[in-house]
Amino acid sequence: MGENFESYTPQLLKNPLSYSDLVKKGVEFEVDNSHPNHARDLGLDSDSDYEDALDVDGEELRSPWTYSFDELRALMTEIDENIYKRITRTGHVDREAVPNKARVSVRYSGYWEGETTPFDSSLLRGTKFEFETGQGTVVEGLEAAVRSMRPYEQAEFIISYKLLFGELGCPPRIKPKADALFKVEVIDYSLIGDAKGIDAIPQEDRDKFYVVYPKAVDLHLHGKDSVKRGRYRSAATAFERAVSSLNYCRLANDEEERKQTELLITLNQNLMIVYNKMDKPKRACIMMKALRHLTLGNPSCKALFQEGRALAALGEYDLARNAYLQAQAKQPENKEISDEIISMNKRISKYEEASRDIWARALSLNNSKSDVRKTPAQLEKEAKEKDFNDKMEDLIRRFKNTSNQQVSFSRKSYSNAQFDTTCKLAKKHNLKLILSPIQEDVLTLSKPDVKFA
Repeated sequence: MGENFESYTPQLLKNPLSYSDLVKKGVEFEVDNSHPNHARDLGLDSDSDYEDALDVDGEELRSPWTYSFDELRALMTEIDENIYKRITRTGHVDREAVPNKARVSVRYSGYWEGETTPFDSSLLRGTKFEFETGQGTVVEGLEAAVRSMRPYEQAEFIISYKLLFGELGCPPRIKPKADALFKVEVIDYSLIGDAKGIDAIPQEDRDKFYVVYPKAVDLHLHGKDSVKRGRYRSAATAFERAVSSLNYCRLANDEEERKQTELLITLNQNLMIVYNKMDKPKRACIMMKALRHLTLGNPSCKALFQEGRALAALGEYDLARNAYLQAQAKQPENKEISDEIISMNKRISKYEEASRDIWARALSLNNSKSDVRKTPAQLEKEAKEKDFNDKMEDLIRRFKNTSNQQVSFSRKSYSNAQFDTTCKLAKKHNLKLILSPIQEDVLTLSKPDVKFA
């Protein structure tokens, strides 16, 4: 029966532990669950084809060996005097063995001689195990075994106690001079670079491209590793320092210029991604300006996509849609881009509708309200008021054109609204409207030159 494995998320310790302390006096540790997997944040496909896996039953944890370690060594290949190896599944031939300064993910189980159940296993903890090579965070023998493997490879090792827990062991769990059998699978690894290497460059060499370039590559690798671990601020710092160091260099020939440009394009694209993750869209747009210069106005699909996200965050919806459309022209089959365009079109339509509504309310709020809320009775009343206004204004104009100096009429003949209208019309036409002090019902409309006794 072939081995099946479940896909797990790497687990980190809140504080690093030393294996020397573990062997000598023991340690307490706590798992840090605050860092999700961000491996796809840079838009890069994983080099691993085998991250997905199924569950493992108890039988898979049992040692398949019933021979003594001396008999097993005879069936294995000697790596050195302390490590023997047998490959059970070949790794990717186009990938190198796990190097120094790499973050490697493995699944493993360790067995003491003559025992069928593991004394330690990442499978028992329900997770793959991740560590950095060259940091001394795992026992020397296990790291040496992993360093001999390629991604996807499975192998079995017998490792001497000299590279494990030493002559004394850690009784009662670990016997003195205890060799161990390890079953190991290397899932994948990624280079982590050296974030501090560039600081070691002498001041007089910091403008020399051949000196700075390898350190800038290290910073780039460190930034990528930080992105995968969700540490965007650390990633931004690494990418920014790499860009600054490269821009400071003097170039000796066309080849150095080509290599500088290629790395600067990659760094600026990654900065756009990180700035968008950090909710700093303006900085992402600044990086796009640099990219347009570096690419002679022909940025990549990835850069255009990130520009679209930055512009959308700034509320520049039309410009964002234009960036997405340019990205789609480069990758017409990309579903993620198509989905963003559809989403942006909906957002623009909603924004335009909201804008129209705001302007309608600002410019014609009263009219819109009356158009919506007026009843037939209200409309009829308004029609009557308008009719009265027109008729009264016509009468006033006729009066002005006659030789009569004044005209009287009954106040009781008009409602309060009609009386107000008449007063406004009299004032409009420069006439006097006077209520008689003797006869309260009589209103007199007169021309300006009429004098009353």
